[in-house]
Amino acid sequence: MIMRLVNRLRYCLVAAIPAIALAACSSGSDGVQTGPPPEVSSIIIDAVPTADAAGLYIAQDNGYFAKQGLKVTIDRINGGEYGLGDLQTGNAQLIEGNYVSFILAQAAGKFAAPNPTNPTQVEPVKPINMRLIADSSQMQAGNQALYVLPSSPYKTVRDLVKHHVKVGVNSLHNIGSVLLGSLLTANGFKVDALTQVPEILPLMPQLLDQHKIRAAWLPEPFGTEAQQEYGAIQVADFNQGSLQNFPIGTIAGTASWVQSHPNTVAAFLRAYNEGQQVADTDRAAVEAALVAHTGVTKEIAATMTLDTYPLVMDVPVMQRVADAMYEFRVLSKPFKIATMIQPEQGEIMK
Repeated sequence: MIMRLVNRLRYCLVAAIPAIALAACSSGSDGVQTGPPPEVSSIIIDAVPTADAAGLYIAQDNGYFAKQGLKVTIDRINGGEYGLGDLQTGNAQLIEGNYVSFILAQAAGKFAAPNPTNPTQVEPVKPINMRLIADSSQMQAGNQALYVLPSSPYKTVRDLVKHHVKVGVNSLHNIGSVLLGSLLTANGFKVDALTQVPEILPLMPQLLDQHKIRAAWLPEPFGTEAQQEYGAIQVADFNQGSLQNFPIGTIAGTASWVQSHPNTVAAFLRAYNEGQQVADTDRAAVEAALVAHTGVTKEIAATMTLDTYPLVMDVPVMQRVADAMYEFRVLSKPFKIATMIQPEQGEIMK
């Protein structure tokens, strides 16, 4: 049985994908394929265009996937829950998005994907069963914050609650609910003291400027964009209290696809881990990747705050997400994140 907690400098993966996929840890220094060839040569991964996906973008731009015999197409989505519909239909094999979306769907065992053009409408409910294969990002100060315009009369969390201000989020009952729930609780309010309204994430800085929303949860790079382009100011940084260094991004696929494509997963992870290592050590590379893939300007990329980009799947750290979801009433009962991690042959997950 492999260790659940490992030093990130000594191992490239912890916990639990099919045993052959652990070959991802042994990629050669030149990035050339070192394991069995992938079962398929081309895959699609949906990704939310935020700083959380920097390692993915770098792996693509630096040719790490190509060196592993994979053609990877990255499709942009508004939130992780939008990619779940693509997993259900087979239009995508993997998703990079936030943990909350995936845990919610897994806990329910079924999912109704939001309409890609109208987030207030949903598609028909379908069964879903997923596995997580990588931890892509963890929050740092300034990565995720609550913003208002400089002319706003609402300067504090108390002001927002007192005046029943609606907060723009990319989707309802999702990561915004966890972050806002923690912030509200820390300030002595109920977790649902602020109403959330769903909006298209890349449009939220502009919607804030147009007064179509009065406050907005914004991850990077959209927070810095709102500050630089519209003068927005932070009411509160979400990287505080119990959510400091909180896991944000992960990569998921359906259980059936992950289990039936162990060599493809291993090849993907060999390349992806190279991208993660660059992302965590080379800010210039992250900036270039975000300019190319998210559409932010060089000025925004140069001044925005960055996540950290893990090289390990640390199960107790990942469990913090499920625990916070339960604490802040996004989940109705506790959930074990280990049930979403594919065990090695003969391994018992606890």
